[in-house]
Amino acid sequence: MGTRCGALDAGVLLYLLERERMDAAALSRLLYFESGLLGVSGISSDVRQLAASGAAAAREAIELFVYRTARELGAMVAVLGGLDGLVFTAGIGEHDAAIRAAICARAGFLQLALDPGANAAHATVISSPASGAKVLVLPTDEERMIALHTHTALTAERFKT
Repeated sequence: MGTRCGALDAGVLLYLLERERMDAAALSRLLYFESGLLGVSGISSDVRQLAASGAAAAREAIELFVYRTARELGAMVAVLGGLDGLVFTAGIGEHDAAIRAAICARAGFLQLALDPGANAAHATVISSPASGAKVLVLPTDEERMIALHTHTALTAERFKT
């Protein structure tokens, strides 16, 4: 997350409320606007700026992002009982070949193998034929999907009079 905290132990919230005397507004600001990549790096929530920075904190923020992504991927694969394909999408997933490669390398137990040229070119299929699962890069259009779902809901039979 760029500025949001993601998963957090509830004890941290109690500590901030009781020991740091944070009120609900300060806690909300911290959790939603001052955490994530920005909070870890102290520099930016934008991974492009972090990647361009020579600061150790920027590097650590990206490494933590990669670690947490691979950890969540591992958890999902365990629950699903395997992996048929991995899809990178949205800002970082669509546009950052280095982070895609780092995530796949970190999740090495899945035997994901990228085609470096396809990954660098942001091709749709970026896995090599030797990969344990297909790895894709797909663009996202959240606004379009919201509009389609809204249209479907509003034209459903239950709304017709």
